[in-house]
Amino acid sequence: MAQQVLPPASDPPAANLCTKPVTTTSDGNVTPLFCKSGAVNVQAWTFYSSISASILGLGLNPSNGQPQSAMCDDIAHNGATRTQEANGYRLAAAYYGWAFTFDPTKVTCQ
Repeated sequence: MAQQVLPPASDPPAANLCTKPVTTTSDGNVTPLFCKSGAVNVQAWTFYSSISASILGLGLNPSNGQPQSAMCDDIAHNGATRTQEANGYRLAAAYYGWAFTFDPTKVTCQ
C-alpha cells in the first residue's frame, strides 16, 4: 500500500502501511494492529484515530514525557480506556519509529 499521512498525524509514516479487516475485542480494542509483515494496519489506525488522537498526532520526534502526557490527554478528554490507549501508543510508536522504553500499560496520569 502507498505511504500516506494518516490523520491525525501530520508526518508521513516511518513504517510501512497495510490494510486488513479488524475485529472488535471484548475490552473495546480492535485486532490486528499490524499485518504479518509488521506494517501498521490502516484499519486499526482509523479505529483509534478519534479516541487516541493525541498520541497518534504526536509526530516523529516527541521529547521524553510527551507520549505519556498525550496518552493521559486521550484518557481524560477523548474517551480512550487504558487498554485502548496502550494500543494507540503501540500504533504510534510503530508508525513514527519511536524507541521509547516505557511500558504503555503502566502510564500514570494525575
